[in-house]
Amino acid sequence: MNAATGSSQSVELNSDSTLTETAYYQILHKIITGELPAGTELKSTRLARELDLSRTPILQALSRLLHDGIVTQEKNHRATVVPGAERWLMDIHELRILLEPPATEKAARRLTEEQLTELRQLANAADSSNSNNWKDAANRFDYQLHITIAEACGNLPLRESLRKCMSFKLLTYSYSSDAPEILQREYHEHLEILSALEQKLPDTAAAAMKYHLLSSTRYLKTNTRFI
Repeated sequence: MNAATGSSQSVELNSDSTLTETAYYQILHKIITGELPAGTELKSTRLARELDLSRTPILQALSRLLHDGIVTQEKNHRATVVPGAERWLMDIHELRILLEPPATEKAARRLTEEQLTELRQLANAADSSNSNNWKDAANRFDYQLHITIAEACGNLPLRESLRKCMSFKLLTYSYSSDAPEILQREYHEHLEILSALEQKLPDTAAAAMKYHLLSSTRYLKTNTRFI
């Protein structure tokens, strides 16, 4: 899936990902789960062997992780995992709490009928009574709702920041194992956001988004689920 374009195709990481993206997300997964703790030297040959990939995508993935600030590298030394990197997804989620409600308020005034119709179709497809593969359908609706809001907010720096946040969100679709009741709760929270957007209620949509993100935070404090 191309996060930059906000495509509504499957959010499965391995479907259309490049080898570099595969390496990037797999290394990040090892970091946030503590398998590669802070201070660990990231040896490209070892990672290539463990991930069954060539060194080229590994080196490119390490370059991306360096650019994102997840790893650091001093001159003539191997890249190492930075302190606090295991909290990366939580920190990204906290950033979303700051950015996404105001983006939602802006988007509520700018979303087209075509965009809203597409979101409603995805919402209907994710209804548990209408889908044989509900989790994937719910994830598609989840991703497309958030990325469409980013695209429609009308603020380029805000849009790009949220796009980046959602690129990390992709990791959760492949590695999280949500209980059905959690997915149902999130699905209904997304429906509340969509309903406010359809009614052109900026303040209500922003409040619904903030509630949704804070609700996920409260759950995360007592669970090991990725956000």
